[in-house]
Amino acid sequence: MKQKLTDHPNATIYQYKHVKRIVVPNEILISYLLCALIVLAFQYMIFNMYGIFSTFIGFVGLQVLHLIIIWLTFINVHQAADRKWTWSLTPPWTGFKPANDISFSVFRRVHNQVFWLGIIIIGILYPWLPPSFMLSLIFWHIWLLAPKILLNLRLRKYAKKTKAGILRIQTKEVNLFQP
Repeated sequence: MKQKLTDHPNATIYQYKHVKRIVVPNEILISYLLCALIVLAFQYMIFNMYGIFSTFIGFVGLQVLHLIIIWLTFINVHQAADRKWTWSLTPPWTGFKPANDISFSVFRRVHNQVFWLGIIIIGILYPWLPPSFMLSLIFWHIWLLAPKILLNLRLRKYAKKTKAGILRIQTKEVNLFQP
């Protein structure tokens, strides 16, 4: 029987030891997608077709905002620029994510900056945006970053131990390795 390398409790990749695996259950994925459908239905009930339009425009606008913030973060975090990032529509990693293994500290720094700068920019735009569009931006920002922030929270006890740790994000699981 074939066994994945990360299935073994003492698996190593090069000189890194497997420290933690987080599996994403199907129930979480379904709940995650249902949240988006509930907000879309709410937008339609309150704002009619304008709500649906603002929901889709908000999703696209937030992707552009996240791209700009990540790009600006790469200027400050030179290690992140060496890694390739891709855009994915696969839940729960919808949005921009590292294409390959990434340093755990860089992952934390990039997503913390994306979260806080996104909140600040959305807050600055508040006076000029209609309520449906504002609601859409806030929801998509939190919805897109929730899995990454929850991942940061679940792995926070390893943050100090694994400054040189490597994070591998796959569709239904995340693995953390440390030297």
